Amino acid sequence: MTETKVECNECHALVLPKIAAANGGLCAQCVKIPEKLRQERREYDKALSQGLLFVPSKNELESTQTPIERAQNNVSWELEPEFYKQQLSVMQVLKHAKSEALGHIFLISSLGSRLNVAFNGLYGVCEYQNEENGFFCYAYTADNLNSQVGDNAHLVQACPCCGVGMLWYPTRFHLPRSIAFEIVERVTGNDWPPYVKWLEYDDISYTEPGRG
Repeated sequence: MTETKVECNECHALVLPKIAAANGGLCAQCVKIPEKLRQERREYDKALSQGLLFVPSKNELESTQTPIERAQNNVSWELEPEFYKQQLSVMQVLKHAKSEALGHIFLISSLGSRLNVAFNGLYGVCEYQNEENGFFCYAYTADNLNSQVGDNAHLVQACPCCGVGMLWYPTRFHLPRSIAFEIVERVTGNDWPPYVKWLEYDDISYTEPGRG
């Protein structure tokens, strides 16, 4: 006689009753995950189901940063040398990127900050980083997405040295492709667009394609 399986209390996968009983109601995979991480995941899933992750949190809105380059008039932006092996200019890379359907742009300022851009045919994400000041920010405008981005249009964060994908950007980081390119063109021309807020972000590791 086949045993009727029961749901794992955490991930709802079906498991044999004896396994659930031995693991306190959990499957063999979930029982290996520390309770702290399982609690974080539950809180993330709850926030996602309530739509809270599609808009900046109160903490993010209060964390608006002013890039250090904004107060300077003679800042220059160069290409990430580890990623761009050819002798190209920033303008050449931007022009080429605008003709591409998918890609990344990695720039470094003369003050040591990074501007990383991911884009596809629909959306773009602009990320500003300054490790010395501990700034890890994304560009937020009135046009950023506020409902789930489709998994086929979800943009990934990539390593600026090798371009290998790392984490998935949350939906709220995504803005229209044309605006993303406008932002990077203006920033590299020392004309920081006033309609952009640079919001600091925390852990984005729970984001998955088409989810978060």
